[in-house]
Amino acid sequence: MKKLFTLVLAMLLITSCIAGASAEKVLHLYMGSDTETLNGQNSVETNVNTPATYCQSTLYRAVPDEDGLGYHYIGEIAADLPQQIDDYTWRIPLRPEACWANGEPINADTMIYSYKMGLNPVLSNSMANFIADQNITIKNATAYNLQTSDAPVAWEDVGIKKIDDYTLEIVTEGVATQATVCSHFTTRAVVPVYEPLYEAGMAEDRTSTTYGSTEKEWMASGPYKIESWVFGSVQTYVRNENYWLPELFHYDRIEIRIIPEMNSRVELWEKGELDYLGLDSDYTSVYIDDPRTLEAPSLTVYHIDLNCKNPNNPLSGNANFRKAMYHAMNREVIAEDLFEYQTPSGVYVNTVAGSLSDSGLTYRNSEPGKAVAEMVESWGPAGYSPELAREYLAKAYEECGLSEDTVITLIFAYDQSETHWNKTAQYLQAEFPTIFEGKIQLDFDYHTDSATSYKQTHDTWDFSPNDWTRGASRTYPHTCFYYYLSTYSSHPNNFFDEEFEAQYAVCESEEVKTNYDRLLEETKKLEEIYLEKVIHIPVVQETLYEMYSDRLVLPVEDYTSVIGWGIAFADIVE
Repeated sequence: MKKLFTLVLAMLLITSCIAGASAEKVLHLYMGSDTETLNGQNSVETNVNTPATYCQSTLYRAVPDEDGLGYHYIGEIAADLPQQIDDYTWRIPLRPEACWANGEPINADTMIYSYKMGLNPVLSNSMANFIADQNITIKNATAYNLQTSDAPVAWEDVGIKKIDDYTLEIVTEGVATQATVCSHFTTRAVVPVYEPLYEAGMAEDRTSTTYGSTEKEWMASGPYKIESWVFGSVQTYVRNENYWLPELFHYDRIEIRIIPEMNSRVELWEKGELDYLGLDSDYTSVYIDDPRTLEAPSLTVYHIDLNCKNPNNPLSGNANFRKAMYHAMNREVIAEDLFEYQTPSGVYVNTVAGSLSDSGLTYRNSEPGKAVAEMVESWGPAGYSPELAREYLAKAYEECGLSEDTVITLIFAYDQSETHWNKTAQYLQAEFPTIFEGKIQLDFDYHTDSATSYKQTHDTWDFSPNDWTRGASRTYPHTCFYYYLSTYSSHPNNFFDEEFEAQYAVCESEEVKTNYDRLLEETKKLEEIYLEKVIHIPVVQETLYEMYSDRLVLPVEDYTSVIGWGIAFADIVE
């Protein structure tokens, strides 16, 4: 009897192990809003990164090191790392096995068509800048994209060439490194597009395409493909059987729920129905001591964009008004009490900027970066000074011809679901009348659009909170200001300054970009101009607090600013 029991138990264990081994590995994630399009060439919204990461391929991909201590680049569509021919020319061999989810090949013609469409001056894709000038500057790519009838630029003059069916050549306008070439070709803007569907969706005048507006008008090329997409509800991905590097990815299925409300996310997390939870200001203190909570530095400096063209605000656009608003921000209260467990910041260059430079010295830890921070602290804690705020407002009133008893109501436009900004807006509404002795009031315009979409259709706002990040700033710190140049087509502001743009051009020059010590000094000058002109208002340096379920085995021991905690490459162990 005892032998029979032992045999039955062994059989049950074997059956259990087999069942466990064959159990489907399903990753449960969320996004705060759904993607309006899967076409990464034409959306500035960061939520497009999710389907791009899992369902698209790029020339290169950053993957975790085997020892879990970092990351490295591998060829994804590319067969090998880029080969340098001369100072400005790079050859990229392509994998013959790379293909679309339907099995059709991806080759040099695919990539040439994709980049040509991405840079097409008639289509005016919102992410064209990321193809032309992200981590490297491709020769004549921006000129081609921005050409006019008076100054035409031929595609043949752009530094993207087909050498043969499986070889590309990239020509840059400045000296690049192998790592920066790789990193340039890793974003959603440079994924290949499937020509038959791209053309099928093309408008008659070729000014737009419906490519990516539904999963049926789009083609996957990554480790996963979209099984279903119920807009506003859930995106479901399953393995792409035609993907050529399947060993890098361990999930069988990925379910992305669309969950705008934080409370709903937490409820699902507590039920074990989510594998990831990004903490906001309401929940950081709740979970800060939970062993599943991981802390990481961030590229993000939360800030407030300023409208200099509000027809309802007589101070709109005045430089001293902008300075008054800068000094009216009590960043210590906002960062520590309202955002919670964050760092007040009166400067804009983030703490990660420069971390991937050859020396690894971040701008904020350099002598030039520290000098700017010390200047800001001399005004008050992280730049906060009610006295300076009142002085600058008085100058603005005088310059704009307003009587001292004039009351201005500013409009703070934001999404109420962003709890940290909701708290900040309510706080400033109470603070401004005190700081400005009743002259400045604050009212709200609530919206659920992205800040970029909102500002494309509204002009009567004054404050708009934002958190633009620039991955290239890890290598070149000054590039975090890129979005505030007039040349960036989707710029979030409408205030531009010639001195600021000229100094940015200095930082971009080959002489400066190839001399990191010089670049730090020139970035200091750029940041000083930014603070003098108040391009926008920095408020909080973000620290990320993220939770991962116990069943996830993350592939890295420490956070890296390129792949984060590497959730795309994690495994599931029940």
